[in-house]
Amino acid sequence: MKFSGRYVKVDDTTSKKHFDWKNFRAAVDRYQALDLANFLFRSTFISQTNVTVSTMAKKIATFLDDALRAGVDLHELETTIEAAFTRLKEKKGKGVADFYPSTEPGGRSSWECRLWFSLPNEYLRNYFCCMVTTIRLEANIEDEESWVLQGSTTRTFSAVVDSLKVYVSKDFKGHYF
Repeated sequence: MKFSGRYVKVDDTTSKKHFDWKNFRAAVDRYQALDLANFLFRSTFISQTNVTVSTMAKKIATFLDDALRAGVDLHELETTIEAAFTRLKEKKGKGVADFYPSTEPGGRSSWECRLWFSLPNEYLRNYFCCMVTTIRLEANIEDEESWVLQGSTTRTFSAVVDSLKVYVSKDFKGHYF
């Protein structure tokens, strides 16, 4: 879904990208045409001590499936999220993840991952469901070079997960968005 990419903003002071949820949600809410419908926004904070990357991916996937009634293959969703976490440099190169350094020596740093999931709509064949999701994963890791994660990597992780489920017509162009 290219239209949501318009809401990835660059901070003038840090040159870091972030997803502008406030303006994105406002644009979806005020959109008048029938080819896009706001359905459900959910947010959560997950914090775990000494947990693996795989476990965090599973907790996030379970939240998304439960909260948004996504109807996805849970294992596939977990795998997609874990792949984002274990390939952060690759995702950064593709413009869908950005590193945020610790503001204190010896502190915690984080990554924002921006994910878009498209799912078929079994009730309305001309529409599909889209989940626009950001995950801000934070850990007791100081610098970007040390964020080399595997599914079995254990750290004290926390995550802020924001996701909006919308229904989109297959003809959606987003001209007025």
